[in-house]
Amino acid sequence: MFKSSIKRGPQRHVRPRVARESRVEVQKSASVSVIETGETLSCTIRDIHSRGARISIINPERVPNKVMIKSRSDGLDTLGEVVWRRGNEIGVRFVSR
Repeated sequence: MFKSSIKRGPQRHVRPRVARESRVEVQKSASVSVIETGETLSCTIRDIHSRGARISIINPERVPNKVMIKSRSDGLDTLGEVVWRRGNEIGVRFVSR
């Protein structure tokens, strides 16, 4: 029987790509509240969808990994988890309470 001389590395499990939900570009005033201290930081929601949002904020390094996000204009009041940070923006995933 013929034996192949091609060496193959370990096979990786490849996850199928899941289509992203479309994001709605917005510019809404909002606030991020630090749960532990109650400190409130003003911010702007740049885009939003059902699972999260992209937020612009001054001093993003002051934002911990879990925060409350509030926007009076649309009644948003939810717990969020910071999943990325780039410059003055953070990406937040909405977490059920």
